[in-house]
Amino acid sequence: MGVYRLWRDMGYAVGALLAGVIADAFGLAAATLTIAALTFASGVVVALRMRETHAA
Repeated sequence: MGVYRLWRDMGYAVGALLAGVIADAFGLAAATLTIAALTFASGVVVALRMRETHAA
């Protein structure tokens, strides 16, 4: 649980900084698309790597 919280909490800070840098350099739409792509990629990783541990 600690590792999950580390990455989640760090994501708030790093995500905000990344979005700000991208928005300043390329505009708000580019920042929104970049964060959306990273969120989608994260979901794909979870879908491929996580397995159900509770027997049906």
